[in-house]
Amino acid sequence: LCPFLTHPRANSFVMLVRSVALAILATSASAFAPSLSIRGPPHAAAARSSLAARPASVSVKPQQAARLSAGAGLLGLRAGVETDALQGVEVVSVSTGQVVPAARKTGKVLLAFLTHFGDLSSWEYAQQLRLAVPELQAQGVEVMAVGIGGASAAKLFAKRTGFPEELLYYDETAACASALNYSPGFGRDSPAQPQSNGASPYLRLLPMLLGMGSPGTLGKVVYGYFGDRSVDPAWIPATLKATATGAFPYVAPEMFDRLGAGYLRPFELATVRLQNMIGILNDWDNLIPANQDLVVQQGGTLVLDQGEAIYRFDDKGILVYAPVNEAVTAALGAPSRAISSKN
Repeated sequence: LCPFLTHPRANSFVMLVRSVALAILATSASAFAPSLSIRGPPHAAAARSSLAARPASVSVKPQQAARLSAGAGLLGLRAGVETDALQGVEVVSVSTGQVVPAARKTGKVLLAFLTHFGDLSSWEYAQQLRLAVPELQAQGVEVMAVGIGGASAAKLFAKRTGFPEELLYYDETAACASALNYSPGFGRDSPAQPQSNGASPYLRLLPMLLGMGSPGTLGKVVYGYFGDRSVDPAWIPATLKATATGAFPYVAPEMFDRLGAGYLRPFELATVRLQNMIGILNDWDNLIPANQDLVVQQGGTLVLDQGEAIYRFDDKGILVYAPVNEAVTAALGAPSRAISSKN
């Protein structure tokens, strides 16, 4: 949050409210700290099967219940509803430029509908999912990550996050998000509705960074600083190792060893997020979609088996995306140890 609010590209209004925003963050952190669960933020327990109303959080087929964490909401989805909603919706392959259907009714596929290519959620999601790709492909699961934006933004995103171009697709108009009725973000009533004001992208995102129209974001931010002894996210050391230069924040994962091993150490996740924030801000104009109304649009995750959704998670806000290992578990029947070595 802090680099975003202090970056020189931010306009004068953002600079004026910076101190207020940071005060709110500090107050929220103190409020969240006593109630933070060492097991991380809980998932919503209920969702609806109709696309007329967005699910609150997670949906999985009942037969997957034993394979997923007890906190996941359970739902018997109506067969094919997501695939039907995506009928006729097309996305473009980053590697080949081919236009392909967003969903199909054959095989098993993990569909990650990312937010725009300059969003923290997209970067963090891709950094995790890329590590599980070999396991997924070995088990015959196709992986498709669809981001909001154009071809050049998608290519830059792939380069910065290390996500394979051949598995990445772009959707310039957020047609997938509209078809699946994903959360439109602050200041919009639907994915197809224009932004309700002419504010700059920074001002559109600022309320969401403070939790407005983005429930759970502040909790996720604070979580990154406190650590979590119940998880051991292997993807974080892998990301830190790949970017290490010795100069903060590009530090080696061994820097955190003094705090112990085998769990998410305090400030470890926050350091990765700071790296991502710097990378995003340095290429902000090249990463955001041409239609800047879409910088607040949210995404979601589907796992389809022969066209039937066996898992669905609708993002609530910034950093409140599907637990990637949970989606992988729905696709494989087992978690990926490349993402987390403690499951």
